[in-house]
Amino acid sequence: MKVKIYLPLFFLGFSFGCKKPTRVDVLTEGNYTGVLVITNSMKSVPVTHPISISLKDGKFNITPNANLIPFGGKGTYTFKNKIGYFTDDGVWTADFDWNMILKGEYDIRSSGVDLTLRKRSGIKAGFSSASYATIDYEYILKRSN
Repeated sequence: MKVKIYLPLFFLGFSFGCKKPTRVDVLTEGNYTGVLVITNSMKSVPVTHPISISLKDGKFNITPNANLIPFGGKGTYTFKNKIGYFTDDGVWTADFDWNMILKGEYDIRSSGVDLTLRKRSGIKAGFSSASYATIDYEYILKRSN
């Protein structure tokens, strides 16, 4: 009788002990390709833009894309407690959505291969979030090297 109880418990414990973590929660250097997804709460379909980003030695570089404004971008980044802090070095015109520039704070989810950067935004005091559209900016990337 004891064998019947211990055998399933052994296999259950063994199966939990062998699982690999799916998240590494680090910002791994390398080249990434994917999309910038812009989701507007007032529209049913998000807007996507293809994008390529290189992360190395605390610096990022976005490969220029002639069909996307801003055209490219480069700057520095740091990473702490699952949050990425990006500073863009570019000088930009005022004729596009500046939230598309990789700058500010981003929540980071990473598996070592897949990388998601989601722009953090705080609600401004005095404004009701229910009366305004919300727009989210998220980079969904896969390591290419």
